Parts: sequence; C-alpha cells; structure tokens
Amino acid sequence: MIKTTRFRNLMIAVAATAFITSCTEETDETPAITESEVTISATLGISSLEDASARTTDLDYGNFSIESVKVSIDNVKLILRATSEDKKKPSIVQIRNNEPQILNLVEDGEVQIVQIGSVMAADGVYGKLNLDFVHADVPEDDEMHGLSIFAKVTWFGVPAEVSIDIEDEMLVQFNQGIEVAGAQDMLLTMYMDKFLEGVNPALVSDGNGDGLIEVGPDNVDGNGQAYDEIVSNIESALEMKNGKFKDK
Repeated sequence: MIKTTRFRNLMIAVAATAFITSCTEETDETPAITESEVTISATLGISSLEDASARTTDLDYGNFSIESVKVSIDNVKLILRATSEDKKKPSIVQIRNNEPQILNLVEDGEVQIVQIGSVMAADGVYGKLNLDFVHADVPEDDEMHGLSIFAKVTWFGVPAEVSIDIEDEMLVQFNQGIEVAGAQDMLLTMYMDKFLEGVNPALVSDGNGDGLIEVGPDNVDGNGQAYDEIVSNIESALEMKNGKFKDK
C-alpha cells in the first residue's frame, strides 16, 4: 500500500512538472505585443472644405458666425478592429476614464486643437472611438454648468448662444479604419455644417426680444425645434481621422 501511494505521488509530481514546463514553453513562444504611442486631439471644422485635411480658419457658415465652442467629454476609448491575429491584443484602449474634460474648440474666434490624451496602444487597425458627452464639472456660476456643449455665435447678425445639456455615449466609426504602426496622431473633428444640418433658419429667432438668440433645453426663445435638430445631429457631426493637416 505504501509503495502504491509513493508511486502515485511520483506520477502526480512528474505530470505537474511536465504541465508547468509546457506552459512555460508556450509563454516563451508567445510573441510580444508591439505598442505605439497614440495621441488623440479634437478640433472644429467645416466638412465642405475642398481639402479634407485642411484646417478650418473661416468660422462663418451661412448666417452662423462662431465665436467660441466648449464641449465636455469623458470615458474616451479606442476600439480595435478584431482579426484572427489580434486575439491576444487588448481590444479596448482607454484614453480617458472618469476624468471629465472641457475642450475649448474655439476661443476668441480662433479654432483650437485640444489634446484629449496620449497612451500606448497595441499596433493594429482601429475602427471605433467611444466617448461620453457629460455635464461639465464646474461651479454653478460657470457658463458651462449643467451643460455638455456651449457655443457663443452670431446668428443673422444677432448675438446667440447654443446650450446643449445631453449626457450620452457617442460612437464614432472609421469606415476604413485607422492603422497604428508607430507613433500616431488622431484628430476628432466636430463639423459645424453637420451640427446645423436640417436646422431651418426661419425657426430660429430672439423670441423674447432681449437682444440674444437662445437655443437650449429651456426653450427660452421658442427655438425648441432647432434645439432638437441640433441634438439629433451631434453624433453624425463627429468624425475621426489621421491627425495630419495643413494650414490653409
């Protein structure tokens, strides 16, 4: 009985050693995941520009002239386009998490490029960017309080404010994918012409006659329909592309 027990223990030890050796060999044979630095920034643009890589400097769009645009975001992540070769790579690259950020896309009439974050990401082709529009984390007396988007503009020659209070996840898809294979800059662009698409200018007015056109959730000037149209356009107004651009 003692001999049988010793033999069984010996066999268990041999089997365990073989298993550990096998796992070690598999680990040693697993190729290291190559990573590159990815920097994501945001800006504002006009999609109708002839050269899609040109940077917007003209802030007039029809009867709409832009003075400032602020956007509050959080939980930004890149999504890897999965292939059979990518099974061992992280499919989600977190750029920003539980760190609300206000992006000043236009300041004092000047378009800005604002960095959202820079991280190391596995090389591969990425097909989506997810981000949340969130209420800005600011004091009550700040113009962004309770809002996720705030723009000061001139509409039909009259000062105007566009205030958006949505809190929602946005999905930006790159139809052709963006390849990461070495340091890569990516640019998230909000296109103002798409932002205003379908908004009937005749429906926008200074309803209470105080000298300021207000488009917002409180419907102060009776511009509720225009507000709803703008909110429905937000996701389609966002586009991601390679960050290479040239001044125009």
